Amino acid sequence: MTTPPEDVDALFDAPAPASPVLPVQPAPSASAAEARREQRVKVSWPARVQLPNGKVVELRVRDLSESGVGLLTDHHIPPSTVLNFAMGVPGLHEPGKVNPVTGTIKTTYVVVQGRDLCCGGMWVTLPEDSRDLLDKWIRRLRK
Repeated sequence: MTTPPEDVDALFDAPAPASPVLPVQPAPSASAAEARREQRVKVSWPARVQLPNGKVVELRVRDLSESGVGLLTDHHIPPSTVLNFAMGVPGLHEPGKVNPVTGTIKTTYVVVQGRDLCCGGMWVTLPEDSRDLLDKWIRRLRK
């Protein structure tokens, strides 16, 4: 099991790599907001992304699925863009402990809901140990 980086800020020192995958296309009858087909679980975890101009934006993870995340922000997040991403995930058995999960996401949509901007991201890169942790949280929250 790989240990997460001690300094999550190091993830934001360089731009995200170009996406090695094709953009996710929703089914013709589905809206962009429904591109993730798996059941989502509600969470409220701190996160941040690095925009193409290098600016780091704080946001919240509002839901989670095996293939991506739903995000809540005050800032415009460009759609169809690969971004460095980091979030603080509570420990499964130690709720006071925060585990940094880092990777890259490809944004899939941005919509306005009231005063908030909601956007979705599909995983492009996610270390295996981070995926395992998120999968455990998903299973726990689906019960």
